[in-house]
Amino acid sequence: MPSSVFFLILIIGTLHHWIGYKLILSEKALRRLKPKRLFGWLCIKTVLTNMWHFSTACWFGFAAIIFVFTALENPSKEITLFVTLSVFSFSGWLCSCSQDHKLIYWGVFLVIASISFIVAKH
Repeated sequence: MPSSVFFLILIIGTLHHWIGYKLILSEKALRRLKPKRLFGWLCIKTVLTNMWHFSTACWFGFAAIIFVFTALENPSKEITLFVTLSVFSFSGWLCSCSQDHKLIYWGVFLVIASISFIVAKH
Protein backbone atom coordinates (compact mmCIF):
# COMPACT_ATOMS: atom_id res chain seq x y z
CA MET A 1 0.00 0.00 0.00
CA PRO A 2 2.61 2.70 0.89
CA SER A 3 4.64 1.92 -2.24
CA SER A 4 1.55 2.45 -4.39
CA VAL A 5 1.07 5.80 -2.64
CA PHE A 6 4.68 6.67 -3.53
CA PHE A 7 4.13 5.87 -7.22
CA LEU A 8 0.82 7.73 -7.24
CA ILE A 9 2.44 10.85 -5.79
CA LEU A 10 5.31 10.52 -8.28
CA ILE A 11 2.82 10.36 -11.15
CA ILE A 12 0.89 13.34 -9.74
CA GLY A 13 4.13 15.35 -9.48
CA THR A 14 5.09 14.50 -13.05
CA LEU A 15 1.64 15.39 -14.36
CA HIS A 16 1.68 18.59 -12.30
CA HIS A 17 4.97 19.59 -13.93
CA TRP A 18 3.89 18.64 -17.46
CA ILE A 19 0.44 20.25 -17.25
CA GLY A 20 1.99 23.40 -15.84
CA TYR A 21 4.40 23.83 -18.72
CA LYS A 22 2.07 22.77 -21.51
CA LEU A 23 -1.19 24.38 -20.43
CA ILE A 24 -0.88 26.91 -17.63
CA LEU A 25 2.55 28.52 -17.96
CA SER A 26 2.57 28.68 -21.76
CA GLU A 27 2.82 32.11 -23.36
CA LYS A 28 -0.61 31.65 -24.95
CA ALA A 29 -2.28 30.95 -21.60
CA LEU A 30 -0.40 33.72 -19.79
CA ARG A 31 -1.41 36.31 -22.41
CA ARG A 32 -5.06 35.83 -21.43
CA LEU A 33 -4.31 37.24 -17.98
CA LYS A 34 -5.26 40.86 -17.61
CA PRO A 35 -3.63 42.05 -14.39
CA LYS A 36 -4.73 45.47 -13.20
CA ARG A 37 -2.57 45.74 -10.08
CA LEU A 38 0.97 45.29 -8.85
CA PHE A 39 3.54 45.32 -11.61
CA GLY A 40 1.40 43.98 -14.41
CA TRP A 41 1.83 40.92 -16.58
CA LEU A 42 5.51 40.30 -15.78
CA CYS A 43 4.80 40.09 -12.05
CA ILE A 44 1.92 37.64 -12.58
CA LYS A 45 4.07 35.47 -14.86
CA THR A 46 6.96 35.46 -12.36
CA VAL A 47 4.75 34.64 -9.39
CA LEU A 48 2.95 31.84 -11.25
CA THR A 49 6.23 30.36 -12.46
CA ASN A 50 7.80 30.50 -9.01
CA MET A 51 4.82 28.96 -7.26
CA TRP A 52 4.49 26.27 -9.93
CA HIS A 53 8.11 25.19 -9.59
CA PHE A 54 7.92 25.31 -5.81
CA SER A 55 4.80 23.16 -5.70
CA THR A 56 6.32 20.69 -8.20
CA ALA A 57 9.38 20.30 -5.99
CA CYS A 58 7.08 19.80 -3.01
CA TRP A 59 5.28 16.95 -4.80
CA PHE A 60 8.58 15.20 -5.51
CA GLY A 61 9.80 15.89 -1.98
CA PHE A 62 6.63 14.41 -0.56
CA ALA A 63 7.08 11.34 -2.78
CA ALA A 64 10.68 10.95 -1.58
CA ILE A 65 9.63 11.16 2.06
CA ILE A 66 6.89 8.55 1.47
CA PHE A 67 9.52 6.34 -0.18
CA VAL A 68 11.80 6.64 2.86
CA PHE A 69 8.92 5.74 5.16
CA THR A 70 8.13 2.66 3.07
CA ALA A 71 11.75 1.55 2.65
CA LEU A 72 12.70 1.97 6.31
CA GLU A 73 10.52 0.80 9.14
CA ASN A 74 11.03 3.73 11.46
CA PRO A 75 13.21 6.45 9.89
CA SER A 76 14.78 8.98 12.19
CA LYS A 77 14.34 12.74 12.01
CA GLU A 78 17.79 13.05 10.47
CA ILE A 79 16.98 10.68 7.61
CA THR A 80 13.72 12.48 6.85
CA LEU A 81 15.48 15.85 6.88
CA PHE A 82 18.28 14.46 4.70
CA VAL A 83 15.70 13.40 2.12
CA THR A 84 14.20 16.90 2.23
CA LEU A 85 17.70 18.37 1.93
CA SER A 86 18.48 16.16 -1.07
CA VAL A 87 15.25 16.89 -2.93
CA PHE A 88 15.41 20.65 -2.48
CA SER A 89 19.18 20.81 -3.15
CA PHE A 90 18.74 18.89 -6.38
CA SER A 91 15.74 21.03 -7.35
CA GLY A 92 17.64 24.22 -6.57
CA TRP A 93 20.67 23.07 -8.53
CA LEU A 94 18.51 22.08 -11.51
CA CYS A 95 16.66 25.40 -11.45
CA SER A 96 19.86 27.41 -11.22
CA CYS A 97 21.25 25.60 -14.27
CA SER A 98 18.14 26.22 -16.37
CA GLN A 99 17.65 29.09 -18.76
CA ASP A 100 15.35 30.80 -16.24
CA HIS A 101 18.02 30.98 -13.54
CA LYS A 102 17.40 34.69 -13.14
CA LEU A 103 14.17 33.90 -11.30
CA ILE A 104 14.29 33.62 -7.54
CA TYR A 105 12.83 30.15 -6.94
CA TRP A 106 16.20 28.38 -7.11
CA GLY A 107 17.30 30.44 -4.13
CA VAL A 108 14.18 29.46 -2.18
CA PHE A 109 14.92 25.77 -2.80
CA LEU A 110 18.49 26.15 -1.58
CA VAL A 111 17.33 28.04 1.53
CA ILE A 112 14.94 25.19 2.38
CA ALA A 113 17.78 22.70 1.83
CA SER A 114 20.07 24.74 4.09
CA ILE A 115 17.47 24.91 6.85
CA SER A 116 16.99 21.13 6.60
CA PHE A 117 20.75 20.63 6.87
CA ILE A 118 21.06 22.90 9.92
CA VAL A 119 18.14 21.22 11.69
CA ALA A 120 19.52 17.74 10.90
CA LYS A 121 22.94 18.65 12.34
CA HIS A 122 21.51 19.81 15.70
